[in-house]
Amino acid sequence: MPTATEYFGISVTNIGPLTTTYTPPPACTRATTDHLVYALESSLIYGFGSPDCDIDPYGKCLPSGAAVDSFIKEYSHPKSGQGIHPFHSPGIHCPEGWTTAGLLAHGDKTGSAFRSGVFTTTATVNSSQPLQMGSDEWWLKVLEPSETLAWCCPSGWDSLPYGYCRSSIAPALSAGYNSACYEGFPESAFVTVHTVEGERVSDTDGLISLLPSITYTTETVALTEQWSDPSLVASMVIARQFPAIEMIYKSEDVKAAKNGSKDDADDDKDGKAKDNDNAASTLSKVGGVVSGVALMVGLLTGA
Repeated sequence: MPTATEYFGISVTNIGPLTTTYTPPPACTRATTDHLVYALESSLIYGFGSPDCDIDPYGKCLPSGAAVDSFIKEYSHPKSGQGIHPFHSPGIHCPEGWTTAGLLAHGDKTGSAFRSGVFTTTATVNSSQPLQMGSDEWWLKVLEPSETLAWCCPSGWDSLPYGYCRSSIAPALSAGYNSACYEGFPESAFVTVHTVEGERVSDTDGLISLLPSITYTTETVALTEQWSDPSLVASMVIARQFPAIEMIYKSEDVKAAKNGSKDDADDDKDGKAKDNDNAASTLSKVGGVVSGVALMVGLLTGA
């Protein structure tokens, strides 16, 4: 588990181990009326708010859904700066029906990194304005050299660089969705910074820093009023969004789990072997990718 609990105002907290395969209710990934956001049809990474101002609870849809819901409530009322990111450590099993979206770890050489999946993706934004710090940037400041970060998303969903998983449902307007909830912040809530903890940031436009304990307002606005380009609104889809499940593990965690799975399969003949086989399959997806590499914490907000 990382010893650091914060970087650039982003708090991280361990919500417990995830060393067995959690099975959420099937409806969690099949429903089409909750956890909704607007996204661009051609690229789900671009979001345009949510139809509802309230964030739907995750409950049993996540391994520690009650804890996650509690953190969301704490973060949202009022906003508490850059956010809170719960993670599982040791975490070595994506839930049933979920798959590994990406791995991130420190590399063999100083300043290098091992990346796979979503952590190799970069989104191009045509903007001269400061942006948020990338998840990979601050995670590498939190992770210990012997730790690996794994993100899980529901199978078949898009995994996004800022720690979300999205799945398109239907074109927004034809599905009857035509308004979105937007949060209003005072200009004083945002600060542009060019150095973080003594290091100069690589983006010449700087980074956005959101001040903690600020007030904000919410308002539901028609999409055509918020976005003046009709073609943009026409290209929006309604999609479901879940946070990526974030797990941290060391090589010894994977070895211990594999050994335990083998011992259980040898000793137990009452039907548990099937569960162990499923677990071993997950381990091969999550833990086997970075063996031989110098092994080495996001979540929150709704839309």
